[in-house]
Amino acid sequence: MLSKNNKLIRKLFFHESWDIMIIKNNSHSFPENTLDILNNSQAKLLKKKYTFQADPFIIEKDNKLYLFYEALSFLNSKGILRCRILDDKLNEIQDIKLEGFDDLKCHLSFPYLFYLNDNLFMIPESSERKEVILFQSTEFPTRWKKVKVLISDAEFTDNIFFTLENTCYLISTTLNNEMVIHTADQILGEWKKINPSLKLCNHHHRGAGASYFINDKKYILTQECTSDSYGKSIFIKELITINPLIFEEKLAAHVTPEINQSAGIHTLNFSNNHLVYDTKNWVFSLLSPLKKVLFKAWIKYRKKSFA
Repeated sequence: MLSKNNKLIRKLFFHESWDIMIIKNNSHSFPENTLDILNNSQAKLLKKKYTFQADPFIIEKDNKLYLFYEALSFLNSKGILRCRILDDKLNEIQDIKLEGFDDLKCHLSFPYLFYLNDNLFMIPESSERKEVILFQSTEFPTRWKKVKVLISDAEFTDNIFFTLENTCYLISTTLNNEMVIHTADQILGEWKKINPSLKLCNHHHRGAGASYFINDKKYILTQECTSDSYGKSIFIKELITINPLIFEEKLAAHVTPEINQSAGIHTLNFSNNHLVYDTKNWVFSLLSPLKKVLFKAWIKYRKKSFA
């Protein structure tokens, strides 16, 4: 435990820095050996270009890797969405800004990707606008178009979308880390909030990656966020039952920052041959107090503009 003096020093002169790690492994069997691979495989650190490089989602295509992620600097405290492109030897080829999101004028993160009817979609986190918005890829990986506002007048973070038994589900989290579940007959249909009885393995609901349907089992990933530590660890959970009457889950694995001796981890995803996650470290800077003041001021300014 940190002493009061150490906590004060950290609060004043240290700030969080997030980076993206990638592991090449073609023997991954989720979730059975996920922890073993994370603990015992060498991970490549992506080049540092922004203070926050976080929330990585991965697509493996045509012998290339496409890592969609949030990029944020302290200059404007507003996350933007980018894609880091790597070859099959994990050499970084290109880093591009995604197009089609500038009109939102808000902080964007957690670019939740999924395929539906052979089309690629994204639901980024856009809670500053109090909207959950669906985008579709029009020119991979760069160009995206806004399709529809799925839910409005709600500040939801890190939404998890999936379909199960001909029903669309959207699991969201409020700014107070409370879980909210919506369903629809189709993704462009009317989304309705449901209030099932909850049987939870813990009270950490905020999304931490894509959902996965493997061997007739449905898995979601959530992150551990506490008042003392944002993005502390990741829980891999199996969904036992989800319908309007009951939501039941059980813990399948717990991914902690001990995998690389860092200060935190809050997004984990994988493709056929690769695993990708973000990792937090504390960085000392005499300018940290000023950076944090500017960070909060920009956030407050944007929230006023959306009010």
